[in-house]
Amino acid sequence: MKRVTAVLQRESGDHLSRKSFLKRTKSHLRLMLGGLLLALVWASSIGAQEPLLRFGGRVTYVSPQEMLIALDTGGVVMLDLARMPQGETRQIAQHDYVTVIGFIRRPSHRVIATSIQRASPWVPTTPPWAL
Repeated sequence: MKRVTAVLQRESGDHLSRKSFLKRTKSHLRLMLGGLLLALVWASSIGAQEPLLRFGGRVTYVSPQEMLIALDTGGVVMLDLARMPQGETRQIAQHDYVTVIGFIRRPSHRVIATSIQRASPWVPTTPPWAL
């Protein structure tokens, strides 16, 4: 008998059905806002990637996790090698001339290396026809 009365009350639109409707609406709204917030955070992290840097210099220190490069223009740069395969970094020794491609992950001041290539400082960078 109580069950029939509860069903009839819900169908008639009394206070209990409004209350449950508002609860469901609030929970759906919270779920949608949470999903929207998550999507915005994800989209901003994709769009906020740092620009790639390219520079050359001589290796002054090398370890499996980091490398110190003396730049041609003066100054030094510390590289984080966490994203580099160890096979690529094993071939590089102290005093080698390298070309590095990477990016700076804020707030750190280190360059995250994505590519390191051995190079020669004597290879011309300007084509002969442009001289």
